[in-house]
Amino acid sequence: MSHIHQMELFDATQPLRKQEQAEALPATAQYLVEIIGLDATIDLVKEEGGNELKIPSAVAGTSRMWDRLVEIIGPMAAKALVQRCANTMIYVPTCAAALRLVRNREIIRRYDAGEPFDSIRRSYKISRSYLFRLLKRPI
Repeated sequence: MSHIHQMELFDATQPLRKQEQAEALPATAQYLVEIIGLDATIDLVKEEGGNELKIPSAVAGTSRMWDRLVEIIGPMAAKALVQRCANTMIYVPTCAAALRLVRNREIIRRYDAGEPFDSIRRSYKISRSYLFRLLKRPI
């Protein structure tokens, strides 16, 4: 599966930024959503997923991390994050499970729409046996 398809969860033009997908996010991502909102969390995951960030101790300080946060999530969200988590390390999850969930739902949608089994399998580079199992399980 291409990175473009995987990133549909994080694409502002896709209708996937909904409560259903937010609930599929890991606890750390849900915590970030509470603090900075879904859009800013998505932007942070896109840029820093898999990394630990040391949140600066001051709003609008001279730290490089403050500048980076403002660049990624904007000044309002960066301020909210610093006010809530100042001087702490935060792990930004990759959200792989949420991406898998979105991918699996897309596969099922395509199959239900009548797209040929092998065409779907090839486009996502998955085995026949995996696709059979996926189509049998509830999503």
